[in-house]
Amino acid sequence: MPLAGVPPKSLLVDVAIPPIAKFITPGSAQACKVAEQMSATRSSTAQDMARRKRTEIDSLNGYIARRAEELGVAAPVNHALYTLVKMAEKGFQK
Repeated sequence: MPLAGVPPKSLLVDVAIPPIAKFITPGSAQACKVAEQMSATRSSTAQDMARRKRTEIDSLNGYIARRAEELGVAAPVNHALYTLVKMAEKGFQK
């Protein structure tokens, strides 16, 4: 199901980068398989946003971003997702 009109498969980049081949493990291959099988599903956060409801982002990516900061570890993607969802939630209140 498209999210914001964008089909999930169009978000994937299909390129082969030889230097990262050593990082492909049976576990990561399985994770990719599960991601492909679930590509038509929507996360609870996406469902809440579609309904313009408050999400669980504080307990998900927000927690990871806060914990990473406590540990002195960078988690820029989690922080960015948290921030973007919180900004969207503010728009729901209007």
